[in-house]
Amino acid sequence: MNQFVDVSKVIGMKQTLKAVKEGKAIRVILAEDTDESIKKSIEECCNNHQIVVERVETKVGLGKAGGIDRAAAVIAIIK
Repeated sequence: MNQFVDVSKVIGMKQTLKAVKEGKAIRVILAEDTDESIKKSIEECCNNHQIVVERVETKVGLGKAGGIDRAAAVIAIIK
């Protein structure tokens, strides 16, 4: 499962929030097992910028899908 390896993306909360606020994010994927405060921040920002938040089950799975060897709470696909 490396479905986000060959696409332009940012990984992590800070980079995702920045990409969303700057209008660069076109898709946001959030792991369900992420800390509630992080989920809330991402969801609020995406709602304010009309970006749908997609969900995956685990941070480890999302990290692997992004091509990294560690857990990732959130990934934003960028323009």
